[in-house]
Amino acid sequence: MMKLLIVDDEEHLVESMTASISWEQAGITSVFSAYSGKQALDVMDKNAADIVVTDVRMPGMNGIELIKAIKCKWPQTECILLTGHAEFEYVQQGLKHKASHYFLKPVKDEELLAAVKEAADTLLAEREQLMAYVQSQAMVYRNLPILRSNLLNNLIQGRVLQEGKLTEQLVLYDIPIGLGDTISLILIRIEDHHKRYGPSEMSLTGFAVTNIVEELLSHQFKTWSCEDLYGHILFIVNCGEENMNDHPLEQIADHMRQIVNQLLHLTISVILSPSGSFPASMEDLYQRCVATIRSQIGYDNDFIVRLGGDNVKPVSHVVSSLYSPPLFPHLLEAGNWEAAKEKLEEVFREWRAKYSGSNEHLSEINYSLKSAFSYFVHKNGGLLADYRLHVSTEIKNVGELEYWATSMLDRLQNEMNTELSASRHSAVAQIHQFVQEHLSEDVSLQAIADYVYMHPTHVSKVFKRETGENISDYLLRLRMEKAVFLLKDSRYKIYEIANRLGYKNPTYFIKVFKEQFGVTPQEFRENTPH
Repeated sequence: MMKLLIVDDEEHLVESMTASISWEQAGITSVFSAYSGKQALDVMDKNAADIVVTDVRMPGMNGIELIKAIKCKWPQTECILLTGHAEFEYVQQGLKHKASHYFLKPVKDEELLAAVKEAADTLLAEREQLMAYVQSQAMVYRNLPILRSNLLNNLIQGRVLQEGKLTEQLVLYDIPIGLGDTISLILIRIEDHHKRYGPSEMSLTGFAVTNIVEELLSHQFKTWSCEDLYGHILFIVNCGEENMNDHPLEQIADHMRQIVNQLLHLTISVILSPSGSFPASMEDLYQRCVATIRSQIGYDNDFIVRLGGDNVKPVSHVVSSLYSPPLFPHLLEAGNWEAAKEKLEEVFREWRAKYSGSNEHLSEINYSLKSAFSYFVHKNGGLLADYRLHVSTEIKNVGELEYWATSMLDRLQNEMNTELSASRHSAVAQIHQFVQEHLSEDVSLQAIADYVYMHPTHVSKVFKRETGENISDYLLRLRMEKAVFLLKDSRYKIYEIANRLGYKNPTYFIKVFKEQFGVTPQEFRENTPH
């Protein structure tokens, strides 16, 4: 709700502005009147207005003094000054007290309406920005564990973030680790070989183990944890300068193993990484821990392994860009076509740089891309046969594979864009139908948005994109066309036509009609042959 207060010692001017201007077009829902500065402050105490339009020259408290008093008590209120005296000192004083506009009397209705709309839009933007900030802070607080976990998973999977962005997120999520800190990793695999817990209970055991480990580490270390993609619990430990060469992680690991066994009747295997630098060493240390679980522990349980400098993980031969976020299947699913094209370019660029001439790695790329395309086609109701994805084809060279992948991506994008265009055409048709059926009502953008189940901003953009015309212009054009048709029928009085077109104020209808056609509705009727 947006409230407007009009202040002037000339009562007829206040009443004229209140009645003749269609303030609802500027988003105003309530209009109040006052005939002196003192009365205006009384009105503000009862119904604090968002926008105040005030004359400057008034007996007693003048307009400058009024906006000064308003800004002291209601600093967010927007003030607009009107005066019949073109004196520069008033402009200076008005600007000093943060008046948003300054007009000389007599001001045109459309100019004043535009100024009020601009002030209302400014206030709404500020409120939306404040609300967005408050909501974002509340969302961060509510989802802090998830946000921390997601960020850590991104880092250990090799997703590179700009230093500034990473630092910003570390501070926002209250993570006690900074760029360049010395860190070690603790990777924990929970083992329930006696099947004491069902699948639904294992998430609770993971939560319990995490709490136990956090408690044991908190006395000496700052930590950050998550559950990785394999169900392991991962802790990043900020070693600190004093513990770079010697710290008791082995003793703590043994202690946590005993407590988990006593309290939860589970065993855990723990991998302790060597130290490294955050975030540069994260992916390498994590991959070495995962490789150790696979190669040294396997199906055994209740192990503690401390990795040293000689425990180097095997050299990877995979096309790593296929498996680093953002993943190609996820980009397809999100309809992020430009990023998907960039991912393809990245994959083939890596092949040329590292594996040029290797048909084995071309096969890896081929299988991965075909799998991603197949998933996308099936998920969107298509058949593999329609895209020849069911056929096993031999890829002869990188140029052939790259051409096939790019062509497939372009085809899927074009088909999705065609479907999107059809959806937009349908939405515009629904908007046309709704407006035509509700023309006699106060048709608002929100009402249209509710009808087509879209956000108001999205409705405006879609309508403009598809028709080249703003919804407000379309609505005005439609009303004027119908007004011309109804004026040719002498049965309808002017106020009845105004009401049929959704204008609650006939005076405003007359004014709009004259702006469009240069004559009043009555003059148009008199000059039109029946």
